[in-house]
Amino acid sequence: MERAKPPGPVWPAGAGTGTVAVLLAVPAVPDSPGWLRRASVLVTGEPLAPAHAVVLALALLLVARGILLRRRAALAGVLALIGLGLVAVLAGDDAPWRGPLLAAVLVALWLRRADYPVRPHPARVRTAAVVGGALIVGTALGAVLVGGVAVGSVGRDLASGLGATGAHIEGADWLPGVLATLGGAGLLALVLTLLAPDPAPAPGDDAERRRVALLVAHSGSDTLAPFALRRDKSYVFSPDGRAAIGYRVLFGIAAAGGDPVGDPASHRAAIAAFLELCRTSGWRPAVLGARPELVPAWDGLRAIGVGDEVLLRPAGFALTGRRMRNVRQAVQRSVNAGVTTEVLAERDLSPGLRGKLLDVARSSLGGAAERGFSMNLDELLTGRHPGTVVAVAYDRAGEPVGFQRYARAGNALSLDAMRRRPGGPNGVNERLIAETLAYAADRGLDVVSLNFAAFRTLLETEDRNPLERAGYRAIHLLDPWIAVESLFLFNRKFRPDYQPRCVLFRAWTDLVPVAAALLALEFGRTRPGHVAPVPEPEPAGRLGHL
Repeated sequence: MERAKPPGPVWPAGAGTGTVAVLLAVPAVPDSPGWLRRASVLVTGEPLAPAHAVVLALALLLVARGILLRRRAALAGVLALIGLGLVAVLAGDDAPWRGPLLAAVLVALWLRRADYPVRPHPARVRTAAVVGGALIVGTALGAVLVGGVAVGSVGRDLASGLGATGAHIEGADWLPGVLATLGGAGLLALVLTLLAPDPAPAPGDDAERRRVALLVAHSGSDTLAPFALRRDKSYVFSPDGRAAIGYRVLFGIAAAGGDPVGDPASHRAAIAAFLELCRTSGWRPAVLGARPELVPAWDGLRAIGVGDEVLLRPAGFALTGRRMRNVRQAVQRSVNAGVTTEVLAERDLSPGLRGKLLDVARSSLGGAAERGFSMNLDELLTGRHPGTVVAVAYDRAGEPVGFQRYARAGNALSLDAMRRRPGGPNGVNERLIAETLAYAADRGLDVVSLNFAAFRTLLETEDRNPLERAGYRAIHLLDPWIAVESLFLFNRKFRPDYQPRCVLFRAWTDLVPVAAALLALEFGRTRPGHVAPVPEPEPAGRLGHL
């Protein structure tokens, strides 16, 4: 499936609309040049009151932005204004020479209407109808209260909708100004509502999640695939149903968590479906955790490397040798402290053990809520996510002092949660990782994915330029709160392989909202999703049997 490309550029229409908006605002600019005022009158017919000029100019600038964003509502607004201008010409209230020009622009925009695929969402239309109705009623009431409505050219007709002016009302000189302010605010709210991107969709339902769980189990799925099963994510599928993308929408940014899940042969089709959905919904696409080798499939999105995923190979892992001395010593300390371990399926946890492990999790986080998006699951220890296993560490008394949860992705395990009771024996985390690697090797699994090493190349190199030195210093100073450097040093002890990961976004102008959305998703509280009443069954079939 190839992404349907827009048939043509829209910047000429956007630039023209923006120019008209600027000319509308001229009466509000004191001591503006005479030629500029004459150009403004060519647009409005007669000079507008400064307050009306400002509001109408702001509204039209918003419409110009909507044109550039390919909003169908913005196109409709421009066509309506041109139509009003033609009516004024036909009624003899305007310069006759404008008629052919306006008609030509109207026909040209109508023929290119396919360039504007983003239709207003029904919820936005309903809200706009309420705002518009209130604006009309308020304007009519204001006209009655003040005593008259201004009439005249198209420019004055538009201005009268912002607040009528008329007969003097003794003791109520403030009323026309208040009505004009409320009318202007209502008009801007109406335009903003109609041009807003679609609201965030509901999270995927149980049927979609079962489909995604089967795709996660496919041998070609990435190590981040299990995190698509978070219950706060929505889904878009490739046309053949053999690949999917889990995403969330925040601040108008549709953020995908990693590469598509499922059959690699259908990844490009899933990406095309996701980008098309973004295009028609008015969302700006972004990806957190994309692999560089798949970046070309994302249809020109820009990429910034943000770090590396830490990968261990169970078949070749051993605690012997000088390179593994630190890990070996940490594991031995846990053995000397009497720590014992076991690895079991999360859904096989007894209620008593589950409660004790949740207490370990709460004490480990200091009461903070579970957070994450791209490399974290939700519903810790509920057993509702298929394929999750838990490695548990017990002290001499048989009480749990730490645990790690791993999710199954194809022929790999991915670390989701690493929790250790404060004050517990040293070496517990290293011991649990070693035990999980042995568990994976016994089952023929190829990879165990650990934590994410943010800014690894910056932390690893010693030859830094001045800007890199400043960045490293900031990371070092902030480490007590963000734990980036300490997590890197912990991971490095295992001598892992690294899988680079990127953030993808559409344009540099999107960088700030994309960063805000991704940070909010990673560190904000988890949005509650639909919770299944019972654990979901393990994926029983293979993708070829769909």
